[in-house]
Amino acid sequence: MNTTDTMTCVIATIIIIALTIWLVNLRTHHGKLFDHRLQLSPIQKIILLAATIFCIISYVLNDNFDDLIGIYHSSWHVTLIVTTVAVSAGFLEEYLTRGYLFNLCQRLLDYYHVTTCPLLIASLFNSLIFGSLHLMNFFLGGQDLTATLQQVFYATCMGLLFSAFRIATNTIYIGAILHFLLDWQLTITQSDAGASDWLGIVIIFLPMALLSMLFIMTVDQQVKKQHLHLIQQ
Repeated sequence: MNTTDTMTCVIATIIIIALTIWLVNLRTHHGKLFDHRLQLSPIQKIILLAATIFCIISYVLNDNFDDLIGIYHSSWHVTLIVTTVAVSAGFLEEYLTRGYLFNLCQRLLDYYHVTTCPLLIASLFNSLIFGSLHLMNFFLGGQDLTATLQQVFYATCMGLLFSAFRIATNTIYIGAILHFLLDWQLTITQSDAGASDWLGIVIIFLPMALLSMLFIMTVDQQVKKQHLHLIQQ
């Protein structure tokens, strides 16, 4: 891809991201779930921190630091492409899943008058869809089936963590930034990822998912006990 094509793709990507954010913000009250940001209890902070630590561990064990350093040693052309792909993945995926799909599930729950654990249900809804979307790497990208199923699993777990961050921060963009930073690596443009050891993946990502769900459940209880106002979606 020459310089002109690259810059055209970058500009088009920026326009699509900006339009997506604008449209999702219109539908989701600018990403806010509550009138004001939640006051988290010490135990809630500890649970969210523990889930985040598992995320950091996965980042380190996957040699992402070395990959990140590799970006700085790459040409500006490669750096620009990798950064653009990571930004688009982080922001488009977060605003469409933790934004629009989260909002869609809330509207469905409101329509059917479901009041039990609405935040957990909405989080599971968008995370499962987010994880399932990675099946396209097998059907369209020709990736190994085992590697694809592993991506589906850990993407679903990561989706729960991103949902927890959306609830905790009362915004979408914090999770989008975190998502971008996790994806900002040279290998993001490669579609031939090989399978890893299932045990290692489960040991890292399952606790992350369970801790994220536990945090979200405590917020659901907090909303119910304190009669907090969830913005009508």
